[in-house]
Amino acid sequence: MNIARAILHIQPKADVMKDYVVRDDGPTPVLRPGVDGLFRFQIRPMREGETEEVEGIHYHYATDYNRLTLGVDYDLAERGPYIAVWNLPEPQPTEEELQHAWNAIKDLPEEPKPLTEAERIRQLEAENKLLAERAEFIEDLIAEMAMKVYP
Repeated sequence: MNIARAILHIQPKADVMKDYVVRDDGPTPVLRPGVDGLFRFQIRPMREGETEEVEGIHYHYATDYNRLTLGVDYDLAERGPYIAVWNLPEPQPTEEELQHAWNAIKDLPEEPKPLTEAERIRQLEAENKLLAERAEFIEDLIAEMAMKVYP
């Protein structure tokens, strides 16, 4: 299911860049139950006059998957696409509403992508050349008809 297209079907006036964000993070590591996974990383040593280390200044804890074993300490879970940000006043659509909207539009052809500026210039130049040739042809026809009507 293409969640972004389904949302546009439900909310046609929504702005893709501001109103919502659809993400797909790919395989995401998930710790197994009972595995802590946190490692202490030093940010900087204590300086003269400091008496105790403060988290976020001297050290921080983070999960380092490079030190863990895949299949033993953690697994990779595929979350798939999801709505990461929802800035519309209307409530966020449920999975069923998105699926219903996707079923309604999945067989419709996709809208053509807008032309780039260079492609648009080439297209307009080709149309301009064709119109100039037609104008010249019409002028020649008018001249020939004038020669026959006014000998």
